[in-house]
Amino acid sequence: MKKLYLAAAEEKAGKTSLAVGLARALLDRGGSVTWRKPVGWASTYRLGRPFDRDAEVVAAALGIEGDPAELVPVLGGETPRAWRPPEGAWERIESVLDVAADYLILEGREWLGRGLLSGLSDLAIARRLSAPILVVACYRGEPTVDRILACVRLIRDEARLLGVVINEVSADTELDEVRGYVVPFLEERGVPVLGVIPFERRLRAVQVGTVLEELGVDVLVTGDLSAEVERFLVGAMGGEAALRYLRRIPGQLGVVTGGDRTDIQAAALAFPRVRVLILTGGLRPEQAIITRAAERGVTVASAPQDTMTVAEAAEGMLGRLPLTGKRQLGLVDQLVREGMDLDRLLELLG
Repeated sequence: MKKLYLAAAEEKAGKTSLAVGLARALLDRGGSVTWRKPVGWASTYRLGRPFDRDAEVVAAALGIEGDPAELVPVLGGETPRAWRPPEGAWERIESVLDVAADYLILEGREWLGRGLLSGLSDLAIARRLSAPILVVACYRGEPTVDRILACVRLIRDEARLLGVVINEVSADTELDEVRGYVVPFLEERGVPVLGVIPFERRLRAVQVGTVLEELGVDVLVTGDLSAEVERFLVGAMGGEAALRYLRRIPGQLGVVTGGDRTDIQAAALAFPRVRVLILTGGLRPEQAIITRAAERGVTVASAPQDTMTVAEAAEGMLGRLPLTGKRQLGLVDQLVREGMDLDRLLELLG
């Protein structure tokens, strides 16, 4: 069985999407593939128990049967402050190898340095499981190259580096720079660049129903809960300014604004790409807003928290759970097929 460990140069680097895309590409080549996350994080609860939702997402995407919770044997935070491994942690981590598959894709922690204090870092886990590390980094210019070089130095001291994938590269402004300068720079320093994946805004989308569930809001008007939101706008300006701003922002939108800001609410409902309107401060809108939203099929919800708290929570969902349907899985397949050098990756795996 060949093992591959995905580690992130920073948080939200896109490990889960890449893991699914790689697994599906390997399946297309006739291999058997499975996925495990040796140490996860309790992003939600199931049956009163902490649960890493990535397991549910990947299991659905790859058709892995059984209890998704079993795919993540250890959850960070199982002990106070998580400064030491929970009891039996290493035995549970090593249990991920008890699978029958041609390929085992292992997803790392939030970022490469996470767990150094507790001893449950990506470096320690990958070394224990004898799995080469593929670093995933979101491209943000020079700082990203610095982070990659820092990761490479850490890994080479502790484990085996397989290569690097540079993710979320703007096709309009950054692709030539990455391919023409960054890739040769890293390759000259012995760092194989196994993928350059363009940014795809649609992969960051989150369904309206998921937003409502996560925020725990009071739903006033139920629109299309399966509709996707790619960006959130905080409505703090005047109504006319909000409408101008909405026109400049691409994609499907959600608007977060105060329950007393009728002008912004009306502007949002006049814009066809707004999918959900979240009102803050626990204030109910005027009846005219409710009526207009119902006519347009726009979901309206009320949250007791202040606008910035709700907006930050909503923004935090974007890109966290990208794999919500066949369209997005198709996007992942396309990005991996076009952006990854799978032949070279398999050659380096041996």
